[in-house]
Amino acid sequence: SPGFIWRKNMKYPIAVILMAVLGLSGASQCSGAVDSVGTAGHIVIMGWLESIHVQPWGIRLTAKLDTGAKTSSLHASRVEHFRKADTNWVRFELYDQEAGKKIMVERPLTRTAYIKERKAGVSPRDVVMMQLCKNGRTYDTEITLVDRSNFNYPLLLGRSFLEGVAYVDSGATFLYPGDRDTCHAGRKN
Repeated sequence: SPGFIWRKNMKYPIAVILMAVLGLSGASQCSGAVDSVGTAGHIVIMGWLESIHVQPWGIRLTAKLDTGAKTSSLHASRVEHFRKADTNWVRFELYDQEAGKKIMVERPLTRTAYIKERKAGVSPRDVVMMQLCKNGRTYDTEITLVDRSNFNYPLLLGRSFLEGVAYVDSGATFLYPGDRDTCHAGRKN
């Protein structure tokens, strides 16, 4: 039909998808203005790579936004389990590339997740709540701890984080510069 672009095997016409995205993301996206991420009822478009700050330390990490993954994961080394006030906790090391140092982090163990991996089948992973900051907004989200040293990016943000926060533009990167993010101003050294 006129006004629609239709491709073979395409479930929805591009015009319908664009109307839905523009309707949800607001007119400011059309003008090129960058709005705050996650304002109530407001979903923004982010690139498949974005800078994210891990709070309260303000560690800036490059995150891969992956709509194919349900769970988010973070590179953690030297993971240790311990008990604190009759609760299971996890201690692990994060690398702060900007400061050139390692930071030891302690978080309560939320649960153990069983993640499907291509070569290893199913592997158990520790899950902790972490606070992530993007464009001055903080998000409490579940993160699995894993050795991501063989991957290009230390943080992967899956659908459980992205839902209600952002749509991912697979052709764009760093739509929101991390060094100008107000989250970076709260950095602890």
